[in-house]
Amino acid sequence: MRTDFGDFVVEQAIVHVVPQRPKGEEPLPLQLSETACRLDDAVRTALQAKLRDVLDRLGREVVEDPELKSPLPDAVRAYLAGGQDLVEVSGELAHALRDSQNGSSSAGLLLVAAARLDDRHALLMVKLEQETGMQANEIVTDGLRTFDMQYFANLLFTEKSKVYKVALFSEEGDTEQGLQGWAADPQKSGKDVARFFLEKFLGCRHQDDPRELTRRFHDTAMEWVNSRFTDSEVRVDYVMAVMVELQSSAGTLDPVTFLETHLQEPHRDDFAAFLTENDVPTRAFDKNTELISSRLQKVRVDLANGAFLVAPLEAVQDGTVALEDLGDGRTTVTVTGKLTKTSSGAAAGRQHKPQSQPEERPSQKEMIPGLESVVLTVPARMPHARSGDDCLPAQT
Repeated sequence: MRTDFGDFVVEQAIVHVVPQRPKGEEPLPLQLSETACRLDDAVRTALQAKLRDVLDRLGREVVEDPELKSPLPDAVRAYLAGGQDLVEVSGELAHALRDSQNGSSSAGLLLVAAARLDDRHALLMVKLEQETGMQANEIVTDGLRTFDMQYFANLLFTEKSKVYKVALFSEEGDTEQGLQGWAADPQKSGKDVARFFLEKFLGCRHQDDPRELTRRFHDTAMEWVNSRFTDSEVRVDYVMAVMVELQSSAGTLDPVTFLETHLQEPHRDDFAAFLTENDVPTRAFDKNTELISSRLQKVRVDLANGAFLVAPLEAVQDGTVALEDLGDGRTTVTVTGKLTKTSSGAAAGRQHKPQSQPEERPSQKEMIPGLESVVLTVPARMPHARSGDDCLPAQT
């Protein structure tokens, strides 16, 4: 689905007042408009620009989840099919919003707009909290009650205003698999849309679970590194860049920013194309490393001669483990540190763990295979082997 909303157009808008729902009490009555707001060109243009920007930056693809049993998807479908007008469907949505909120949700305004996207019918919803002590101005147009659109616009355009949520559905998203659209929540600072708004009100879930998207980015990036490069230094640099990016405190991951920051210019287009081929979006998405957190602590290097090295990420970052490409198919691996143990068998180099703890195996995705040969350098002088011991070459 799209990530550019430059063709989004607002045609009509209507505003309802949704009161706070007291805990354990009957819900307060809604203040419903009876007709659309007056929308002059200046307000319309500013409203479109504001919402295009929010959807471009923060819009997350969402899809209907029938198990959530929200009335909203059916109401939206009925409107898009021409079965309801804006006043009718917006009234239904105002009731659904009030019923979805708990006692901690503030009173606010609900704007519902008849819109167009790619010249096709669309329906927009914006939930905005009211400023304390301020009241929406009720006006009468042709004998019908409505609210002053300028008041809503003033709240939305306030620089400090982040307490609002946006959803957009178009005819394009009315599919056999369920209703699909976009949701944005500036209050969450780029993270997931508030659960009550996404699930209880919209009756939707994220189209792509952030945990799964993050895992796919990680696995695809690792595959790209190992399939594209033979230079060991480039491989290590790029693997480290991926791991550091995923461990950062940022709530979102922007692949375009990543490649512009960490990749050499000749490699950027190929990386972006490889992401697309493997169903990883190149737009920014919410980052959640829950599925791969244990794989971001260590780096593994495998060599063609059967030797391998597993090292903490910090050891590669501080240079106590270093790789140098010799330019002839061989790589020098330098490990600087105090030798604490040697042992036989496949477990060489791994710290012994009690049987009650499962052995942590390095992920295949962090391996950097294909280094044809290795010259192992251990700067610290090793003590002389005791008489009768076999002195074996060190393994990495």
